[in-house]
Amino acid sequence: PIIFDHISAILAQAQWFSILLVERTVVGLLKLCQIAADEPSLHDQLFVALDTLGGLPNEVQNAVSEQLIAGLSLLLGQHRSAIRSSTEWKITYGLLRATIAHPAASKQTLELLATLINDESLPVDAVEGLVMVLNDIAALAGAAVEKKRTPHHNPTRSPLIERGCTAVDLLFKCCKFVPRIAATPSGQAQGWNKYALPILISLSHQSVNPCRDVRHTAIVFFQRTLMGPQIMHGGGTEQIVVAFHQTVFPLIQDLLDPGVYAHDPLPGGMSETRLRASGLLCRGFLYYLDPLSSQPETLTTLWLDVLELVEQLMMADTRSQLYEAVPESLKNVLLVMQASARPTLKIDQKKCSGGGN
Repeated sequence: PIIFDHISAILAQAQWFSILLVERTVVGLLKLCQIAADEPSLHDQLFVALDTLGGLPNEVQNAVSEQLIAGLSLLLGQHRSAIRSSTEWKITYGLLRATIAHPAASKQTLELLATLINDESLPVDAVEGLVMVLNDIAALAGAAVEKKRTPHHNPTRSPLIERGCTAVDLLFKCCKFVPRIAATPSGQAQGWNKYALPILISLSHQSVNPCRDVRHTAIVFFQRTLMGPQIMHGGGTEQIVVAFHQTVFPLIQDLLDPGVYAHDPLPGGMSETRLRASGLLCRGFLYYLDPLSSQPETLTTLWLDVLELVEQLMMADTRSQLYEAVPESLKNVLLVMQASARPTLKIDQKKCSGGGN
């Protein structure tokens, strides 16, 4: 207690001390955390200490990011089981988020997150924060591009953009723990929305990232995730509808926003993303056509929502490739629906595939 009180007193006024002293103090506290993690009786004190580090001013946290991630890597590598509740995971991820703006530390943070994703015992309480940190790393790349106003593809990508693309790749890899978590009592108790939906939402958000490389990586992985065999484990028809309303439809609506389009209006930019998103919308609907058919009213409602967005996409720019591509995608959907003899949907093919006529 005496040592901790002394450390706390320094960290409480960290901005007034030399950064060298603060760095050594942070290292000392993280070493105490390693000791506390070995002692069940000191469990509460462990997270009081981590919370103290989380309370440091942003500029101080950034300055000691390398020390933070080094200590957290040891703690999570050797004592991951010490983190037992959602609150404790929140404190841990809060510290990890504090390191992502630091060039050297953020690389180690990504490595640590990759290790967590591969952890076969990762609990459901750890998923949301994990996805949030990865989402923030990807968003940083977009913010950097916005600041420099260079949304077009750069053959020599900056380290920040590389880390953004890596974060999106790791978001996609999160899918592999969905079936395992879905089969656990805690996963079943907390539900699909807790462990699977955050992954889809994050990939959807990054599919409109101002950074072209991150955005194109994200929309590819978003489609693979949405139509993959893993993401719907523990879900059903209700979750399919939720996925469309909270990830697919908002993506299309964002891409229709002129402000979002202005992030990358050059050839191969947002126009290309719109084209890919229109294909995702149609293919995603077809992919879930069979399970949705068990609830005709739900299927019809979702189909009408799809038609409305398809029309808006087609009319967004009548001079673009999208104007011709969208009716073709829609015709394919209609052909499949008619071939499968869906009696619940009344389809006027001339109206739906008339290219805006």
